[in-house]
Order: sequence, then C-alpha cells, then structure tokens
Amino acid sequence: MLQKTTKLFLTTVAAIATINTIETPQILNTSNSWLTVQTEVQARSSGGRSGGGSFSRGSSRSSSKSSSSSSGSRSRSRSSTPSRSYNNSSTYYNNNSRNYSSSENYYSSGSRGVNIFFGVFFFGIFGIVIFAIIYNILKSALSGNNSNHSVGYNREINNDIVTISHLQIALLASATDVQSGLTELSLRVDTSTEEGLKELLQESILILLRNSDYWTHHIHSSQKIHIDQAEAKFDSLSLEERSKLSEETLSNMGGNIREKTVTSPDDESAMYIVVTLLVGTAHDKPLFQEIRTPDDLKQALNNLGSMPSDYLLKFELIWSPQTENDSLTYDEFIMEYTNMVELV
Repeated sequence: MLQKTTKLFLTTVAAIATINTIETPQILNTSNSWLTVQTEVQARSSGGRSGGGSFSRGSSRSSSKSSSSSSGSRSRSRSSTPSRSYNNSSTYYNNNSRNYSSSENYYSSGSRGVNIFFGVFFFGIFGIVIFAIIYNILKSALSGNNSNHSVGYNREINNDIVTISHLQIALLASATDVQSGLTELSLRVDTSTEEGLKELLQESILILLRNSDYWTHHIHSSQKIHIDQAEAKFDSLSLEERSKLSEETLSNMGGNIREKTVTSPDDESAMYIVVTLLVGTAHDKPLFQEIRTPDDLKQALNNLGSMPSDYLLKFELIWSPQTENDSLTYDEFIMEYTNMVELV
C-alpha cells in the first residue's frame, strides 16, 4: 500500500514539473497588439464626391419610343381622311352645255383623287427614307462610333438590362494634381445636366490617365442588372464607399454644391490617394475584362471615356482625401481598402 502511494506521489510531481516547462502562448499580448492597430487607424480621411443621373432615363426612352409609335399610328389614321374626302367631294352633276354624262364626271373626279393620294403617299415614303439615311450618317459622324460600336445599338439602348461598373484606383500621395484637379472639376461642372455629367466622367478619366505613373493598386467590377434593381444596387455601392470617409468636405450631387473648410494634418507617414468611379450605363453586358497591368487599366478607362453620350445613365466620382495636402496612411489604406490588388 505504501509503495503504491509513493509511486502515485512521484508521478504527480513529475507531471507538474513537465507542465511548468511548457511555454505559455502569448495570446493576450497578440490581442492587445491587434487592438492597438485598430485604434491607430480609426481616424479616417475626408473625401470629395460629385455626380448625378438616374436609371429612370431608360424607361423614359421606352415611353418616348412607344409614344412616337402611337403618334405615328394616329398620323397614319389621319392620313386616311383625305381619301375619304376625295370620295365625298366627288359630286354628281350634269353639265348640259358640254353634254358630259354623270358617270364620266364621277370617274374623272375619283381618278384625280386617287392620283393625288398615291402621289402624296409615295413622295412621303421617299422623304422619310432620305431623312433616315441623312440622320444616320450625321449621327455616326458626330458620335465618332465605328461600325462595331453600332452593332446592337438599338437593342442595348432600349432593353431593360443595364450595367453597373465599379473602378477604383490607388495612387501615391505625391500625385497631388489628382486631388486639386478633381476638386476644381467638381466645382465647375453642372452635374444636373447630361452634358455636365459626361464632362465630369471624361475629365476625371483624363486626370487619372495623366497621372498613370503614380498608380499602385486597383479593383474593378462590372455586372449587368435589370433596370428596376439598378438604382438600389448603385446606391448600395455608393454608401459602401462613402462609409470609408470621415466626412465629405466637398460634394456636388445633381448641381447642389456643398463645401467645408478643413485643416489637413501634417503626417509624414501618409502614402496613398484613392479615386473611385461608379458608372451606370445602358450596356447589357459587363464592360471590363481582366485588369492586371497599367496598360489594361488604361484601356478600361479609355473605353469608359469614349462611350456614346446617351449610354451614360448615372455616374458618381469619389476621392479620398479631398484636399491636396492630405493623404491616407498605410494603415488607413490597408484597413479601408483591403480588397485592392497591386498592379503588376
């Protein structure tokens, strides 16, 4: 009995000694370190925002098309009235002085009415054909579209499928021309008009292309969606990007300009500027292919900037930080824009 007790005691002592020699993982220290990083990146930078447009334009085009069709039906129904008037105006009379019969008078009047009707009809058709040819030639010349862009144009512009595209580019903080250029552009253009919205898209793309040497990261997506769901999807993407800003110090949405004066922090560790393009278009298929290199990104931007004016339905430009003396730190960048990938 004493031997068993002594053996049990020695086993217990050996086990305790073994446990004490095992190194305890520093879980608490790791957790505290993570919390410190989280605290350090809570101060997010301000941003600028401008844009406008609506996906309801697609339905207005459809309604205008149907209304023009119905008005065409009405005009065609009215065009049948003259033929009846010619028949009604054919009178039965007897000219005794010339001894014409009543049947000859009726036939002569009816023939003149039929000839006039067919003359007007054929000249009208000929005029419509000539007008359509001239209109298509002028439209093609003004828009600068080649034959490939013209294929499927009417189908895309009139159906119920649209495309929402998201293109985001990170640049080095030394590209201060980007911030000053986007600020000046947003204060100048009238985003409540189609022309102003198109100018905002094209000029912001030009600013990015002129600073392509500073590009570091990007992310892109493009998806087709039914027009009834497009507005909600677009607004959701916009809110997601705006939530990354501490506040919007410059805004020009639909021509309503709001601006706040801010004091830029003097932070030597600041490194990045991020520009986001949200674009809603009348295309019925995604706009972007795979983007990996700066050349791929340039091609995607050129395609956006050269689209037909009536394809642009809604556009929103967001950049952070807004002022040229401010930029994102590395911690802020990786915390808020974790999905961006480096250009190769």
